[in-house]
Amino acid sequence: MKTAISTLVAAVTFAVMAPAQADDGHSFRRGTVQPTYGWQHNPVRARPMDGLREINMRQAQQHERIERGLQRGVITRWEFRRLMAEQQNIQAMERAFVADGFLAPRERMELNRRLDVAASSIRFEATDHQRRFN
Repeated sequence: MKTAISTLVAAVTFAVMAPAQADDGHSFRRGTVQPTYGWQHNPVRARPMDGLREINMRQAQQHERIERGLQRGVITRWEFRRLMAEQQNIQAMERAFVADGFLAPRERMELNRRLDVAASSIRFEATDHQRRFN
């Protein structure tokens, strides 16, 4: 009788505790525990560095445009320094965003917005008729 009651108590305790333990804010995949991040991203469904190649290509194109503008003389040395500082700020932001090994959609949108602003700055400086004279 005592063993039947203790078995019943153990079964009820396990049945009550199992759902509470399963809902601890972690997703289980392949036997490892991975934290979930709510609205930010779902590591199971999203690729970690989705969109990073596009951002790096845009940065390389902007660097090239700035250097070409300096060589042709349509961008002054002061403008060159300012535009390159803007590019370095974008690179620092990118490094901070991918430090956790994941580029969230919001972070990707912010990087693209900053690159849009930088492209606008490059276009303005290249066409503002300030010339570098040798």
